[in-house]
Amino acid sequence: MTDTHVSSRLLPPALAPVMSPAAGTLVPGYPRDNRIPDLFEARAAARPDAPAARHGERVVTYGQLDAHADDLAARLLEHGVRPGELIGVCGGRSLEALVALLGILKAGCAYVPLDEDLPPARLRAMAEDAGLSAAVTLPGSTRRVRGLRASVEVGSLDHAADGPSLPTPARTGSATDCAYVAFTSGTTGRPKPVAIPHRGVVRLVLSEPELPPPGPGDGVLHAYGLSSDASTIEIWGALLTGACLVIADREELLSPTALEQLFLTAGVTVAYLTTSVFHLVARTRPEALATLRFVSAGGEAMDPHLANAVLAACPGTTVVNFYGPTENAVVSTAHILRPLPEDATHVPLGRPFGASTCHVLRADGSVAGPGEEGELYVGGDGLALGYLGDQQLTTERFVSLPAVEPGGGLLYRTGDRVVQHTDGLLEYRGRLDRQVKLRGARVELDEVEARLRAHPEVGEAVVEVESGALTAYITPAVPGHHLPLPALRAYCTEWLPPQAVPTLVPMDHFPVTSGGKVDRTRLKSTAPLTDRGSDSDTTGMQDTEETDEPKIEGLLDVLTEVWQQVLRVRPMPHDDFFHLGGDSLLASEAVTRTLAVLSLDATLGSTLIRALLATPTLEGFTAAVREARGGFGGIAGPEPVVDFVSESELGFALPPAEGPAPSLRTPRTCCSRALPGSSACSCCTVCCARRPPASTAPYGRRARHTPSSGCAPHWPATASTSTRPSGNASSASPET
Repeated sequence: MTDTHVSSRLLPPALAPVMSPAAGTLVPGYPRDNRIPDLFEARAAARPDAPAARHGERVVTYGQLDAHADDLAARLLEHGVRPGELIGVCGGRSLEALVALLGILKAGCAYVPLDEDLPPARLRAMAEDAGLSAAVTLPGSTRRVRGLRASVEVGSLDHAADGPSLPTPARTGSATDCAYVAFTSGTTGRPKPVAIPHRGVVRLVLSEPELPPPGPGDGVLHAYGLSSDASTIEIWGALLTGACLVIADREELLSPTALEQLFLTAGVTVAYLTTSVFHLVARTRPEALATLRFVSAGGEAMDPHLANAVLAACPGTTVVNFYGPTENAVVSTAHILRPLPEDATHVPLGRPFGASTCHVLRADGSVAGPGEEGELYVGGDGLALGYLGDQQLTTERFVSLPAVEPGGGLLYRTGDRVVQHTDGLLEYRGRLDRQVKLRGARVELDEVEARLRAHPEVGEAVVEVESGALTAYITPAVPGHHLPLPALRAYCTEWLPPQAVPTLVPMDHFPVTSGGKVDRTRLKSTAPLTDRGSDSDTTGMQDTEETDEPKIEGLLDVLTEVWQQVLRVRPMPHDDFFHLGGDSLLASEAVTRTLAVLSLDATLGSTLIRALLATPTLEGFTAAVREARGGFGGIAGPEPVVDFVSESELGFALPPAEGPAPSLRTPRTCCSRALPGSSACSCCTVCCARRPPASTAPYGRRARHTPSSGCAPHWPATASTSTRPSGNASSASPET
């Protein structure tokens, strides 16, 4: 793709929305016609010595950040970069990343974050589809974009900026120019680039009157990766308001205790969390959020019982549920939480956020009545410019409905099924398509299928959500050939985010309906009875023999079982946790399960999390666990010999069974307290009956193990077993 100006590849910007009953209200003086660097420069001029961002002991002021960004903008122009171009940002969240984003915008360009945590093949596809010809490289970046005309490094922040060598040309452009490009999952096997204008960011930060933005004296947590569009509200929510952005390290986000300590030591008062992290804190240490004046959650459906737990523990904290697609600049609706009834099954999506509009429409495009289910359409100042290089998809998803949206503004079809009640609150009901949300990430099942079919060894692929994770049923390209499952899984990790890497189930052929289509309802029942967690190099055409389960001996064997339960694939000692589909939340789960099965003290949790992030192989983690066992409380004991078959026969005095019999293959039907992002409780490491001592409960809180009754849903002990939060991993959830 050539490096043409962004606007030449997109639809014309939408007309200014006329606010209606389906729209939010606006802040007086909302600067909708201003661009991001102009608003930042005003803040920097007013308080140049105020802290703009901090990372550990390092602090950069507004004046310093402004000067370094000016220097970078000048160097970009000297390298031949032209206003309107897309510029890559290679690296992760850091103080230098803020210089990169601001410098690119000051040069009149738009930034494209290329976060190092993403798979390398996916990064290459993102760079290609954005048509990048130049990039800014952050310190420590190891993944470089190839074939660039220009690559510029951010200078050291430890000394004053040199200043531009040539006069900076007058800045031109408008609020409808592209500010950044974010990528979402696409149905073609490649991520979709979404272009967001300056006005979308300004609307996100400065247009909502009921939720005043951060301001001087506030500390805003920066926890999202740069490539996550949700980082937009963190970064610009701080830098456009005079607040201080506080950059969190990865290990701090996995431990509520460490996160609480960061809040206290760094003065964090505002946190925009993923729903998964919000749930993790709510389950284990809800009072950790009590020092905040504002906390929000978004990305998945919020559990009403966990929301109540946070409200009870944090009476002085404003708690908000955010919803919004990437195509509408992060947030479309907001709901300020109040205590919910004990039998509540969902948390409302709320009402339109700031300069946004929302409409619930029937299939024929007419407006649905109160209480009637329809598709949610969103619009207003946050609307994206479209999908780069895909005019057809842009036209399909961004539509003009003058009868619905006064003034002729475009609307984005979210694909979410919702109901609007008589009080105006929106309630999420599900998806119209095969898009799902897994651990906070938006995943198109069609993208995973297309990526698998692109491999020369694969004939057909069907992907389904099972037990909160993806399972891919695949057939060989050449009938009768064995599928190289480990190689296929490695191929998936090269292209797909961790949440989208599926467990692979080989089949010789798929069951079909009478109409000749794949019968998805029969896939699981007709698949060969192999160990789904092993991804061993076998296919359904091979003969299998039942063998006795080997006795698990030694620490490596125990941790192998733990990883298999978490990752749904059996690892080898040299395998990398994150290359097998692991992510930060699964790392937290793996450590918690390790503490439980080995009866280790919870205070070792942070140590093991840091060890797993630093040395993510199974053998490396085993060495760290062995060292922790030896260094905590004296000399390490002998290697554990765990007979999980025998231990699974242990149990409790259970009440009379109700409902269908629990399934041993589905841990969530066997116990009632789940880990965040998992379907098994903290004491169900590799069996369902091993109970850890109270001292090994996650993050120092006493564990409470309640025997389940029959096949009750697997929700926290505070939740009613007769209710289930709306939206889960098996059906797409609202996103932020």
